[in-house]
Amino acid sequence: MLASIIPVFVIILLGVAIRRFGWMPADFFPSVEKFSYNIAFPAMLFAGTARLSFHGGQVGELALATLLPTFLIVALTLASLLLWPALPGASRSSVMQGAMRPNTYFGLAVAGLFFEAKTASLVMLSLALCLPVVNALSVIALAWWSGNKPNFVTVGKTLARNPIIQATLAGVLVSLSGLTLPAELMNTLDILGKSATALGLLCVGGGLVFSLEGVRPGALTLTSVLKLLVMPLLAAQICLLFNVSPQVALAACFYCALPTAPNAYIMAKQLGGDSRLMASLITLQTLLALVTVPLSRQFMPWLGA
Repeated sequence: MLASIIPVFVIILLGVAIRRFGWMPADFFPSVEKFSYNIAFPAMLFAGTARLSFHGGQVGELALATLLPTFLIVALTLASLLLWPALPGASRSSVMQGAMRPNTYFGLAVAGLFFEAKTASLVMLSLALCLPVVNALSVIALAWWSGNKPNFVTVGKTLARNPIIQATLAGVLVSLSGLTLPAELMNTLDILGKSATALGLLCVGGGLVFSLEGVRPGALTLTSVLKLLVMPLLAAQICLLFNVSPQVALAACFYCALPTAPNAYIMAKQLGGDSRLMASLITLQTLLALVTVPLSRQFMPWLGA
C-alpha cells in the first residue's frame, strides 16, 4: 500500500511547497478549493455512485460496518469529553469532527491506486452512505458547543445545499432507477472527476499548518487515537462479529482508518469551532496516516494480509 500512499503524499507536499514558496498567486488555493468542492469532486462522486450496484446484501453489510463504528466513536468521544470539563466548547466541537470525519480526497486517491475496482467502488459507497451522517453530526456539534441549540431546519437546509451530498444522492437515485446515462455525459464527468483527486490533494497540502502555537497536545492525541486507531479497530471487530464479506470488511476498515477531513477546518471557522485546533488535527492525522492507513488491512486476519 505504501506504493499507493507515497504518491498521494508527494502531491500533498507539492501543495505545501506551493503555499510556502508562493509559486502561485494568493487566490490559487481558494479558487481551486471552490472548483474542486463544487464541480470536480461532485462529478467524481456522481459518476462513481451512478455506476454502483446498490442491490444485494453488501449495501446493508457496508452500512453496518461503517455507520456503527461512527456512532460508537461519537459515543466514546462524548464520554471522553465528559471527563474533560476544562476543555472549551469550541475545542470540543473540533475534537468531535476530528474523531469521526473522513478525508474523502485522501481516501478516493489511495483506494483508486491500491484496490481493485470493486473494492474501490465499495470505498466510494462507504462515503456515499456516511458523508450525510457525519456532516449532520458535525453541524449539530458545532451548534451545540457554540452555545446555540441545534436548529434542525437549518441543519437540513445546510445538508441539502451541500454539493457533495447532492451528487452522491443523485448518483444513488440513478443507480436504483436502472437508468443508463449518455456516454458523452459520463465521459465528461469522468474527465472532471479525475481532476478532483489531484486538486483536492494539493489543497490538503496547502492547508497544512506546521506551527505549535496554541496547540492542545491532549486534544490532538485523544482525537488522533480515536480516529486513526480505535475507529478501524471497532470496524474490524464489527465485521468479525457480523461475519461480513472480506471485500466489505476491507473497504469498511479502510474508510474508518482515513484521517480527518480538510473541510472540517472550513466548518470550524464558519460555525464557531476551534479552527486552530482543527488545522492541527488535519495536519497531524494526514502525516500519521502514512503509517496507520496501511495498518487498516492488518486488522483483518481473515484477508491473509
